[in-house]
Amino acid sequence: MGVRRVGRYPGRWKFPAPGASYIPFMTSDSAPENPGSGWYVVWTEARAEKAVAPRLDRLGYESWLPIYTATRQWSDRKKQVTLPLFPGYLFCRTGPGKWHDLLRVPGVLTLVKAGSAAAVLTDDYVEGIKQAISSPDSAPEPFEEPPEFAPGDQVVVLEGPLAGLTGVVKQLQSRRVLVIWVELIGRGVACTIGTATVARVTESY
Repeated sequence: MGVRRVGRYPGRWKFPAPGASYIPFMTSDSAPENPGSGWYVVWTEARAEKAVAPRLDRLGYESWLPIYTATRQWSDRKKQVTLPLFPGYLFCRTGPGKWHDLLRVPGVLTLVKAGSAAAVLTDDYVEGIKQAISSPDSAPEPFEEPPEFAPGDQVVVLEGPLAGLTGVVKQLQSRRVLVIWVELIGRGVACTIGTATVARVTESY
């Protein structure tokens, strides 16, 4: 299924790498006909994510801006800063057919589209990302290159705070991480899983 932007600035969209399309999402065409049935992917103006999220909340939407903490070196000291996990994007939960109203919010450029409809992530998938980045010691960080894996390499974590989540296991320096790839925006998040046991999703577990 093609993935592109929809709204005031359709432009061109960078397609994810072949084989990375394992993220479950639904379009508004198939969404249940009740308000708040899924999460739209909102593309914002540069460095406007933190301003757009409270604007959406004040208008009665449920927004979610994934963030992480990073260390930045200043001339005389190091400083901990909070940054968007997916720069330029946040998520907004609303009912099908109501995404047009989001385009009127200052700072919102457009929404991500799948096929002929605005793309909507499932509640379960968004909750999975929330679980991953909020878990103790997960140390989430952006992952911008599509994870390279062969069919059957996708795994599910069987134990620990990330149990039940699926993704691809990678080794980042001294960290063993689970990469959760968000196909719709061509970005991902890497979370530490340590020595937690995993199993291929094709296996019985």
